[in-house]
Amino acid sequence: MELIVNLLKIYIRPAPICNLLLTFAENNNYTEVSKITGHIFRFLSRFKFHIVIILGILIVGVLDENSFMRRIEYAYQIDDLKAEIQKYNRQYQHDTQQLKDLRHDPKAIARIARERYFMKADDEDIFVLSDDEQPADNTPKYETAE
Repeated sequence: MELIVNLLKIYIRPAPICNLLLTFAENNNYTEVSKITGHIFRFLSRFKFHIVIILGILIVGVLDENSFMRRIEYAYQIDDLKAEIQKYNRQYQHDTQQLKDLRHDPKAIARIARERYFMKADDEDIFVLSDDEQPADNTPKYETAE
């Protein structure tokens, strides 16, 4: 013990950390610190490969910008975007066909005017049937109670 204290005094220049080590060594706390650090160093030296492998898996699998978790998220986003592209392509084909029909067939213009805008010819009557729910009141909205 005295040998260590003498070596610290001789070979290490006085610095705050050296003074701290010297006080530990002189007060017999050095043995307690050395036991704790010895256990830590023994644990780290025994399981160094396991620790490196676990840290590598954590970094590559979870923490990194190009991690497996993000790659899976990006794959789901790509699938969603491809489905959306297919939906818009089908809508484009339908609208293109409808525009082609409107340009070449005058009956198609009349059919769309009747379906969407409730237009009618002079000799026709239009009845609009709706599936909308009526209000909860017992009295209908457009009838008078007499």
